[in-house]
Amino acid sequence: MTRSCAAGRDVANPARGWLRAQLDREVDCSVRTLLGAMTERLSIAAGSAATLRRLSADGEWLSPVAAHHPDPGMTAAMTAIMEETAPRARSGLWRPVVEERRAVRYRVDPGRTPAEASDEQARFLDRFPVTAVLGVPVEHDGRLVGGTALVRYSVPRPFDDADEALLVDFAARAGVVLAMLEEYTTRHTSDG
Repeated sequence: MTRSCAAGRDVANPARGWLRAQLDREVDCSVRTLLGAMTERLSIAAGSAATLRRLSADGEWLSPVAAHHPDPGMTAAMTAIMEETAPRARSGLWRPVVEERRAVRYRVDPGRTPAEASDEQARFLDRFPVTAVLGVPVEHDGRLVGGTALVRYSVPRPFDDADEALLVDFAARAGVVLAMLEEYTTRHTSDG
């Protein structure tokens, strides 16, 4: 993430260090706000909950970036499960998205958790009436930078090709912004 003001200090030029820290924080906040707004628009367009995760630089973690559901309580619950990020090696429903870079669709029948679900995902699916999940990789310039998903609650209808096309289109746009966040963060946290 961004550096603290202390990490950005330039001993020879304190104003420069202060400005760098302020700008780094502003860019990080603005890009995350943009990604949150994009995820909200996806949710509205799809009529389903939406999530966006960023792949860590080492390729092991899918860190939460944004989630949206029309019910703020559900958004909070989704965000909480996203905070329990799992290493890619045991990412459950995300495994084929990350490892094989392909779209996946899961139909979730009441009382039956998909075998691929991680322990954290299974607990969430047991607690909330999820009926379908659609996940796709988020790429930029041939690199995997994250994953995005649509989640349907209570409505017993699986995701279809139109839903997948919508999510793939979103992923292409989100990939550009996630890559920009990654590049900016990497560049500006290392030039201390």
